[in-house]
Amino acid sequence: MFERLRRILREVRSARSGNATMMVAIGVPALIGGSGLAVDMSQWYMWKRELQYAVDQAALAGAFARLSEDTEDDYSDRAIQEFSANMAVASGAATTPNVILANYNGGSNNSVIVRAQVSDTLPFSSFVTGRGVVIDATAQASFRRGAPFTSCIIAVDDDEEGAITIGGSVKLAARCGIAALSNAAEAVTINGNPEVDPGWVVARGGIDDWLGENTDAEIHEYVDDLTDPFADLTPPNDPTERTYSKNQDCKGGTNTTTTGTETTTTTVNVYTGDKKNEMTLYSSTVDGPVTRNVNRPAYKHEQSGQYTVTDTDENWDDRGNSQSPRYIMTQTTTTIEKNVTVSTTSQSDIATINPGTYTDLTLQCDTVLNPGIYVIDGGNFETNAQYSVQGNGVMFVLKNGAGMRINGGASINLTAMTTSQLLNIYADPPLDAATANGLEGMLFFEDRSSSGNNGNLIAGNANTVLNGTIYMPVSAMDFRGTITVTSQCLMIAANTISLLGNVNMETFCPPGMLEDTTISSGAGQVRLVA
Repeated sequence: MFERLRRILREVRSARSGNATMMVAIGVPALIGGSGLAVDMSQWYMWKRELQYAVDQAALAGAFARLSEDTEDDYSDRAIQEFSANMAVASGAATTPNVILANYNGGSNNSVIVRAQVSDTLPFSSFVTGRGVVIDATAQASFRRGAPFTSCIIAVDDDEEGAITIGGSVKLAARCGIAALSNAAEAVTINGNPEVDPGWVVARGGIDDWLGENTDAEIHEYVDDLTDPFADLTPPNDPTERTYSKNQDCKGGTNTTTTGTETTTTTVNVYTGDKKNEMTLYSSTVDGPVTRNVNRPAYKHEQSGQYTVTDTDENWDDRGNSQSPRYIMTQTTTTIEKNVTVSTTSQSDIATINPGTYTDLTLQCDTVLNPGIYVIDGGNFETNAQYSVQGNGVMFVLKNGAGMRINGGASINLTAMTTSQLLNIYADPPLDAATANGLEGMLFFEDRSSSGNNGNLIAGNANTVLNGTIYMPVSAMDFRGTITVTSQCLMIAANTISLLGNVNMETFCPPGMLEDTTISSGAGQVRLVA
């Protein structure tokens, strides 16, 4: 019997006619298993894709609800509603999503997180494992409520990494905002360990984590609607040809200066009433007194001594109608108590120059600039450390690669023009009221068609006073010193901005004034971040 069995096995081993049948018999289970797994995987992928899309849309809906005070408490209901609307194939197997508020990027409860699951059995995997599958999905959407942003330091380049770079031992206490229009991953970069107190930092791209970790500044990243506030302005022109040289312009003269102290108090009274001659005091606020040391050119007819100068301005507003008049009058009184000495000294070299077009304006002695537009065509406006420069009611227009270098001098005091001054100076073409109003406060204006100049530098000291806006849309702007303001807020807007070394910029606006240049329309923003 055993011999017969062994013979049969030998015959089976040597037989070749059944090979295909054996291979099919062995391969069929793998084929069936692979097909079943493929069907399950396609079903799983479809569920996962649908679930992820649904939680993404739910998170966005919840974040949009948080933008408005009218709907902020309904964010969870809005998210669940949107989740249900986007579930189709797996709707019967999905759990009710979990919707919560969460902190994002240094903010507090400024994002919505939605989590959900799909739990069901699949034909093949449930046969093999004896249980169903669970698919999870999570989405997070951040939101920022609408609020217009202002700033006094703006880099306008749209994609530069480190468009604003702050480093070294810089002391920057702007508290009027830093803004970068660049969409780079790190549009604002910190090098070294500066002392920075900017109030807020906003960028179209990302912001160095250092600012959020080492300052109390509000951090606003990836704000899409940031704009160049001066993009629509056109620089004015004075084509009068001028030249400047030491031999021609630097001549002996006198210099009249005022030194001492000035104490300023500003009182704002608001009156209301139905008749202009019968007004009642509604409110009164007093700012000051603020005392400061002065060392500046003397004003016309200014005298030595102790005395008080008072200026009162009234602004009327009609809030009623012909049947029921209602008036509001705001009265602003500025009182300056002076204790000053006006002195005149002789100078061996001093130049007084007029506005117009210069191929170069490198100052070679103490210089006074008469009010007007100074066009620098291809050269530089440059001050040197040993010379004082005074200019009240001036604007510098840089074109054809022109640049500016301010090396802290004995005394540098440059103040931009007001609207009324712009309307009364020579310009070709003449400026209308709307244009003059837009250009008010502009101190340096680089023509956008200029080829740019990467040598722009301000390396001032405690006596460097710049009142107005520095706008360099094509060129980089570097700061290496100290800048002071006295009568207008300082605004710096350039293609890129670097503040390095021993920069000390702790005052951007005089007491009682604020920088109100808007760089954002204030629209709310929602982003899917995870």
